[in-house]
Amino acid sequence: MNVLKWVYSGIVVTLVIALVGMFGQGKLSVSRATADDAERPVHMDIQKVERNLSLVEFDLSKKAHLLRKTRLEYYIAQAKQADVRGWKFKRDEFVERAENILSHHLTQYAHEAQQNAQTYTAQAI
Repeated sequence: MNVLKWVYSGIVVTLVIALVGMFGQGKLSVSRATADDAERPVHMDIQKVERNLSLVEFDLSKKAHLLRKTRLEYYIAQAKQADVRGWKFKRDEFVERAENILSHHLTQYAHEAQQNAQTYTAQAI
Protein backbone atom coordinates (compact mmCIF):
# COMPACT_ATOMS: atom_id res chain seq x y z
CA MET A 1 0.00 0.00 0.00
CA ASN A 2 2.89 2.34 0.81
CA VAL A 3 4.39 1.76 -2.63
CA LEU A 4 1.12 2.72 -4.33
CA LYS A 5 1.06 6.04 -2.45
CA TRP A 6 4.60 6.80 -3.69
CA VAL A 7 3.72 5.90 -7.27
CA TYR A 8 0.49 7.92 -7.15
CA SER A 9 2.32 10.95 -5.65
CA GLY A 10 5.02 10.71 -8.31
CA ILE A 11 2.45 10.64 -11.11
CA VAL A 12 0.56 13.63 -9.68
CA VAL A 13 3.75 15.70 -9.26
CA THR A 14 4.90 14.82 -12.77
CA LEU A 15 1.53 15.83 -14.25
CA VAL A 16 1.53 19.13 -12.37
CA ILE A 17 5.03 19.95 -13.59
CA ALA A 18 4.09 19.00 -17.16
CA LEU A 19 0.92 21.12 -17.08
CA VAL A 20 2.73 24.15 -15.70
CA GLY A 21 5.40 23.72 -18.38
CA MET A 22 2.89 23.42 -21.19
CA PHE A 23 0.39 26.10 -20.20
CA GLY A 24 2.55 28.46 -18.16
CA GLN A 25 5.03 29.07 -21.00
CA GLY A 26 7.29 30.93 -18.62
CA LYS A 27 4.75 33.62 -17.78
CA LEU A 28 5.56 33.17 -14.13
CA SER A 29 9.23 33.85 -14.82
CA VAL A 30 10.19 37.44 -14.03
CA SER A 31 13.44 37.49 -15.97
CA ARG A 32 12.04 36.46 -19.33
CA ALA A 33 12.11 39.19 -21.99
CA THR A 34 9.74 39.01 -24.94
CA ALA A 35 9.73 40.55 -28.39
CA ASP A 36 7.20 43.23 -27.46
CA ASP A 37 9.50 44.33 -24.62
CA ALA A 38 12.11 45.42 -27.18
CA GLU A 39 9.60 47.81 -28.73
CA ARG A 40 8.65 49.33 -25.39
CA PRO A 41 10.29 52.71 -24.74
CA VAL A 42 13.00 52.69 -22.07
CA HIS A 43 13.06 54.85 -18.96
CA MET A 44 13.81 58.57 -19.36
CA ASP A 45 17.05 58.31 -17.35
CA ILE A 46 18.41 55.73 -19.80
CA GLN A 47 17.42 57.91 -22.76
CA LYS A 48 19.17 60.88 -21.13
CA VAL A 49 22.41 58.94 -20.64
CA GLU A 50 22.27 57.65 -24.23
CA ARG A 51 21.71 61.18 -25.53
CA ASN A 52 24.67 62.49 -23.49
CA LEU A 53 26.83 59.58 -24.65
CA SER A 54 26.08 60.40 -28.29
CA LEU A 55 27.40 63.95 -27.74
CA VAL A 56 30.70 62.88 -26.13
CA GLU A 57 33.84 62.27 -28.17
CA PHE A 58 36.12 59.32 -27.45
CA ASP A 59 39.64 58.93 -28.79
CA LEU A 60 39.58 55.17 -29.27
CA SER A 61 43.32 55.06 -29.88
CA LYS A 62 43.70 55.74 -26.15
CA LYS A 63 43.12 52.69 -24.00
CA ALA A 64 41.39 54.63 -21.19
CA HIS A 65 38.87 56.12 -23.62
CA LEU A 66 38.17 52.73 -25.20
CA LEU A 67 37.61 51.15 -21.77
CA ARG A 68 35.30 53.96 -20.65
CA LYS A 69 33.21 53.71 -23.80
CA THR A 70 32.98 49.93 -23.49
CA ARG A 71 31.93 50.17 -19.85
CA LEU A 72 29.36 52.86 -20.66
CA GLU A 73 27.80 50.71 -23.38
CA TYR A 74 27.76 47.71 -21.01
CA TYR A 75 26.03 49.60 -18.19
CA ILE A 76 23.47 51.10 -20.57
CA ALA A 77 22.66 47.64 -21.94
CA GLN A 78 22.33 46.30 -18.39
CA ALA A 79 20.07 49.21 -17.43
CA LYS A 80 17.83 48.47 -20.42
CA GLN A 81 17.56 44.81 -19.43
CA ALA A 82 16.74 45.74 -15.85
CA ASP A 83 14.10 48.16 -17.13
CA VAL A 84 12.53 45.47 -19.31
CA ARG A 85 12.38 43.11 -16.35
CA GLY A 86 10.94 45.77 -14.07
CA TRP A 87 13.93 45.91 -11.71
CA LYS A 88 13.85 49.61 -10.86
CA PHE A 89 16.60 49.51 -8.24
CA LYS A 90 19.04 47.71 -10.58
CA ARG A 91 18.12 50.04 -13.46
CA ASP A 92 18.83 53.10 -11.33
CA GLU A 93 22.11 51.59 -10.14
CA PHE A 94 23.33 50.93 -13.69
CA VAL A 95 22.23 54.39 -14.86
CA GLU A 96 24.10 55.98 -11.96
CA ARG A 97 27.26 54.03 -12.80
CA ALA A 98 27.04 55.12 -16.44
CA GLU A 99 26.52 58.75 -15.41
CA ASN A 100 29.54 58.59 -13.08
CA ILE A 101 31.77 57.19 -15.84
CA LEU A 102 30.51 59.82 -18.27
CA SER A 103 31.11 62.61 -15.76
CA HIS A 104 34.61 61.32 -15.03
CA HIS A 105 35.40 61.11 -18.74
CA LEU A 106 34.25 64.67 -19.35
CA THR A 107 36.31 65.93 -16.39
CA GLN A 108 39.42 64.09 -17.57
CA TYR A 109 38.85 65.21 -21.17
CA ALA A 110 38.56 68.86 -20.09
CA HIS A 111 41.73 68.53 -18.00
CA GLU A 112 43.65 67.01 -20.93
CA ALA A 113 42.40 69.73 -23.28
CA GLN A 114 43.47 72.43 -20.84
CA GLN A 115 46.96 70.92 -20.54
CA ASN A 116 47.26 70.66 -24.31
CA ALA A 117 46.21 74.29 -24.66
CA GLN A 118 48.81 75.39 -22.09
CA THR A 119 51.51 73.40 -23.89
CA TYR A 120 50.50 74.87 -27.24
CA THR A 121 50.46 78.41 -25.79
CA ALA A 122 53.88 77.91 -24.19
CA GLN A 123 55.31 76.67 -27.49
CA ALA A 124 53.78 79.59 -29.39
CA ILE A 125 55.41 82.15 -27.10
